[in-house]
Amino acid sequence: MSENAKLNREVFDKQKFKDTVDTSFSQLSSKPDPKFFDLDLATLKDFWLLYDKFFYDIPKLGEIESHEYLSKTSGEYANSNKIQAEVQALLDEISTLREENLTLRKENIDNLTSSLTNSEKAVKISKKQSIRKGLGSQNQ
Repeated sequence: MSENAKLNREVFDKQKFKDTVDTSFSQLSSKPDPKFFDLDLATLKDFWLLYDKFFYDIPKLGEIESHEYLSKTSGEYANSNKIQAEVQALLDEISTLREENLTLRKENIDNLTSSLTNSEKAVKISKKQSIRKGLGSQNQ
């Protein structure tokens, strides 16, 4: 009771199959392709996330694509030149006031020194007068 059945099988070249058919199931993956970045879909939050991620990779100095460039262009937009001018004016005023303060302190020291010198002279004169009076009373 054994019957022979004839089966036909079609065989494909294994390498040609791998080259033709994507077997990675990439369509089911939920990860976005990191090479794909649509600027029209980017948000401000995306910018700050990327900025934080690449902060230390960004060169400090450079005409473009650097912290120096970001600082310069953001400063121009935020009108930091006007703010910097105000800060400089205040620093100049502080410098002038310090010079005036130093001059007044020197004058104060000179006045105190002069007063002490005059007081010392007065004490010496007073002592001489006391000595003379003392001598005059002894002679009598």
